[in-house]
Parts: sequence; C-alpha cells; structure tokens
Amino acid sequence: MDQSLEDLKAENAQLKRDLELALAHQATASEQDARRYNFIEAMLDTMPIGVVMAEAPSGKIVMGNKRTEDLVRHPVYESEDTASYGEWISFHEDGRRVESHEYPLARVIGGGEDYAELDVNYQRGDGTMFWMRIICRPVLDGNGEMIGASVALIDIDNERHLLEQQDILIAELNHRVKNAFTVVKSIVSQSLRNTEASNAVRDTIDHRLDAYAQAHSKLIGNHWDRASILDIATDTVGHIAGGRITMSGPTIEVPSRSVMALSMAFYELATNAMKHGSLSDPNGRVELVWQIVAPGQISLNWVERNGPVPVVPTTKGFGSKIINQILVAETQGKVSIDYPESGFEWSLTMPIKDKG
Repeated sequence: MDQSLEDLKAENAQLKRDLELALAHQATASEQDARRYNFIEAMLDTMPIGVVMAEAPSGKIVMGNKRTEDLVRHPVYESEDTASYGEWISFHEDGRRVESHEYPLARVIGGGEDYAELDVNYQRGDGTMFWMRIICRPVLDGNGEMIGASVALIDIDNERHLLEQQDILIAELNHRVKNAFTVVKSIVSQSLRNTEASNAVRDTIDHRLDAYAQAHSKLIGNHWDRASILDIATDTVGHIAGGRITMSGPTIEVPSRSVMALSMAFYELATNAMKHGSLSDPNGRVELVWQIVAPGQISLNWVERNGPVPVVPTTKGFGSKIINQILVAETQGKVSIDYPESGFEWSLTMPIKDKG
C-alpha cells in the first residue's frame, strides 16, 4: 500500500515536470512565433511598395505595412470582408468609383483569379488624389489551398503624368507634321503650276503625299511605334473601288518603318489596279490576305481577279520601285510578282518580331 502511494506520488511528480516542460516549450514556441512575426512585420516595413495581407475565405484585411500608410495617408483599414473594400476610396480613369468587387483583392479571394491588377486614382486620407497600381496574388498553403492573398500597392503617379505629357507632345508633333505635309503639297503645287506637268501628274503626287500622311497619322498615339496590318490596309485602300478590295488575316502588328512602307505599297497596288488591273473592270475584285507562315515570318498576298489579262510592263516607274526595292529595304523581306492570265499577283514575305 505504502509502495503504491509512493509510486502515485512519483507519477504525479513526473506529470508535473512534463507539464512544466510542455508549458516552457509552448512559451518558447510562442516567443519564436512572436519574433518571427515581428521580423516579417519589420521586413515589410522596409519595402519600397505598399503591402496588404488578407485572409481567406472572408477577405478580412489583417496586415498592412508602413509604406501603405505613407501612400494612402490614413491607417490601414482592416476591412471585414470582400464586400467592405469600398471604404478604400478610389476611381477609374473614367471617373467612376471603384466598387468593392472590382478591387484585385476581391477578384482573387472572391472570384478565384490567380492574378489581378488595376490602376486607380486613389483618394488619400488628406483628400489629395494620386494614381496607384494594385496587384494581387493568392497565398497558398502546403496543400495548394488558398489561405489568403497579398496585395502590392505601387505609386504610379509620376508615370501617369509623364504619359499625359507624352500625349501632349505627340499631339503637338502630329499637328506640326500635318502642317509640314500641307506646306510640302503647296510647294509642289506651286512648283508645277508653270510647268508642262499634266493634272494627272499633279494628282498622283498629291495622292502619294496624302497616303504618306495617312500612314504617319496611324502611328500617332500610345502605339506610335507599331500598327496592325488591317488598320494600315483599311486606311490606305479600304475606301477604294466601293469595297471591291477584301482583306483578311490575323491580328498582326508591324513596326513603324514597315508601316510607312506597306502604306505606300498598298496605295501603289490599289491605284495600279484601278488604272490597269482588275479594278478597271466593274466586275474586278482584289483579295489582300496575310498570314503567319513560320515562327517570326509572315506573308502578304495581293491577288487580282475578273479583270483584264495583265501585261508585263516594259518600263518601271516610281510605283514599281515602291512595291519592290523600297519595300524590301524597309521590311527586310522578299517580294514576288506574277502576271498569270487570271490576274496580277503580288506577294511579300517578311520577318516580324514580337513587341518584347
């Protein structure tokens, strides 16, 4: 009996020691977790961008770094759920207020998107406005389940102002270039007035200058360095012959040097078709088709049908030079011309590079 009591006391003492050890270990783990959390918080505060964290599936915002408060000039709102993000006041480019479900955080947590981005005009706590880019990605656990989401807030106010200034400068440049084309046309017209040049020659020069000016105008704007083949063709020949020129092909953009060259080539092909080719016949048609023929390479094909039998020219004029030598030099491509009885055929194979 006494031995059993002693054993019981020994077991209780051991349990007490085990409990004390477990509590000590738990305290140590809690201290480690606290240190880890403080380290993460301190690290986020040193980042040059705003960072906001939210838990899933509620969307409650649980953390925001100091840079976030510096950007928005108010405390980080601990929004309770994705429907509460409207307390972060911002506006779209068109002036419409951003609604809760439109924020990237709501789109990731509530909508299941893997990546969401939005540029907003944000209303700071002091009432001032600035442009901010919001980028959000999900946070996953070891099993691939979403446990939250992180948001990066980037100040793009200077970037937006620079873009606005660029638009102003481009508009001014466009205005001056148009004036320059007008002056050039006037100089040419005055120079030819007292010569033996026919009206047809004068009209041809005017139309060529107009085509060149039209190609230039296509490069004005945010995409001044590129333009799509469809836009080039539509602007250059889309109005000719009452829609008897059909155009088809995938969306492909070419650099500015190729834009100018293709515009002039399409114009020369169309005017030649009107004078001597298929478009000189009321039943004549033209098909302009472009396609990707290999990685980094495209082809454009101009095919005339239902017109007079084409005749191989014995002399080559300026138009011929444009659709051959100049085009090849500007596009680094290869031109092929054929004169079958079915109608004139012209093709260009050229390299094309991605935007990046």
